[in-house]
Amino acid sequence: MSEVSSASKEIEQFRVNINMLASPDAQGGHLESRGLSPTGEIVNAPLHRHRVALSTYRIDVGLQYLLNDRWMLQANIPYAVRDQDASIEWLDPVSPEEEQAILRSRDIHHRDETYTGLADSDLFLGYKTHGLFKTDDILFARLGTTIPTGRTEENPWKLGDAGIEHLHIQFGTGTFNPTVSLQYSLPFYQRGSVNASTRGTFPFYENSKTYRGPVELSYTIGWRYRLFDWLSFNGNYLGFYQSAAAWDGERDINTGLRYSMAALGVSLATLDGITVSANVMFPLTQQTLYDESDAIEFGNLVSLTTTYSF
Repeated sequence: MSEVSSASKEIEQFRVNINMLASPDAQGGHLESRGLSPTGEIVNAPLHRHRVALSTYRIDVGLQYLLNDRWMLQANIPYAVRDQDASIEWLDPVSPEEEQAILRSRDIHHRDETYTGLADSDLFLGYKTHGLFKTDDILFARLGTTIPTGRTEENPWKLGDAGIEHLHIQFGTGTFNPTVSLQYSLPFYQRGSVNASTRGTFPFYENSKTYRGPVELSYTIGWRYRLFDWLSFNGNYLGFYQSAAAWDGERDINTGLRYSMAALGVSLATLDGITVSANVMFPLTQQTLYDESDAIEFGNLVSLTTTYSF
């Protein structure tokens, strides 16, 4: 009877992850030759550049419930803070009237503001198996969907063309998007492992504001070495691909890119089932898929994760 109770207790295992991610120095911008009159009409203006600096801070709360030794349910609930600073790079000479028109136009496109709110959540059913290629290897597969908990905006291109204030930053897609994830770990020597993962999100319909999110694919490959039972180090290479999103069937030029990053991290296992991990990510390459795109370019990222199992 005691063995049955012990097994049942092991099956009903919970895990809570709290991940904090900081991206403090992303940069973007685009050339512009339009201004805004005092009456809200679009007018021609000397060539200039809109410059945007975006700092993003995000907290993800992850929950896991172990159904048995192979199957589990997982959920992730993110909250984001996005601090935007907007400025003008003056390229051609301007008159006082043209300067004011350019500043008015900037303010309907980009403003010095801080935006906060929930982003889209994730819900997964996961399956873990051992011994696929080697006795101690692990394959973890997840199938799920995003949940449209993030705030969405009206079509910014139509609003901008009409001289109306708008926002390009979105916290979600407004749709349920199928998501699949695979993770594989292969041990080597006594305390090391080689790890690889991939994840894909596949929007397939528009939201109520005619927005259809981009397909997003990511992959990692790296290593992990446990120096002591309570201390380990890791290094990873991350690749990411994002297709173009669309508004009412028209391509959103602010989307569509590829980038890669390198990451180094350390993990510390404390008492009472708590693990703390820190990672620093360095951008290696970034390429927009379209010449006219003004997608934000990432700087260094820092993440801190606390995991508690009970």
